[in-house]
Amino acid sequence: MLAPENTGRAFDLALGVGADVLETDVRLSRDRAVMVTHDARLERTTDGRGRVCDHTATALVRLDAGYRFVSTEGRPARGEGVRLMTLDALLERYPDTLVNVDIKDPSTQAAEAVAQVLERQAAGSRVTVGSFHAGALAHFRQRAPGVATAATRAEVAHLYFGRWRPGAKASAPLAYAWLQIPPAWRGIPLATPAFIATARDRGIRVAYWTIDDPVRMRELVRRGAHAIVTDRPDLACALRDRGEL
Repeated sequence: MLAPENTGRAFDLALGVGADVLETDVRLSRDRAVMVTHDARLERTTDGRGRVCDHTATALVRLDAGYRFVSTEGRPARGEGVRLMTLDALLERYPDTLVNVDIKDPSTQAAEAVAQVLERQAAGSRVTVGSFHAGALAHFRQRAPGVATAATRAEVAHLYFGRWRPGAKASAPLAYAWLQIPPAWRGIPLATPAFIATARDRGIRVAYWTIDDPVRMRELVRRGAHAIVTDRPDLACALRDRGEL
């Protein structure tokens, strides 16, 4: 909305208005570099064509990552030098910033590559990793056990439906530290005060995505949410700074 997604311009803007954490998505290039980008293909956000995994990192960082972007005020970013970046480059550019990484590729190779980047950058203590792909996340947890992770869909479902089971609070330690979830999933309400309280009782932090409405932001924080993932960090940070979050 405000800047081309998953780019340095967007990250600079978010930090400039006071964001606490950068949220980003990653995929592997042909030469196994971890690229900061959401889609499996390039056409929606760049002037490139084809799959991310079919291009080298060198080719990908030359693409115009603002090629398709137009801001809410109608300003385009095409031709302004906005580029894709690697996860290495992101962590180097923001050495003191908390980062949430979502592994988009459904492969252990992607998980392994992310673990290697975090080791190389000594960034494990300031990064949280999640994925829709349980196999990739399981590999990452085994490979980097000291890095905080978010729950898989199955783990969210187990927590949600298992909370009424006798002795649920006394069950074994969980593999994850965060829920990173939408307010509802296929008609199931995930933002109720009772479910948030269940998570908090287990020591789990709860973040909701993608929340751009200030009224909804206030309501979720009032219910006990720890974090809001948003495309409008300007609005969220203004509310926080006024003490409304």
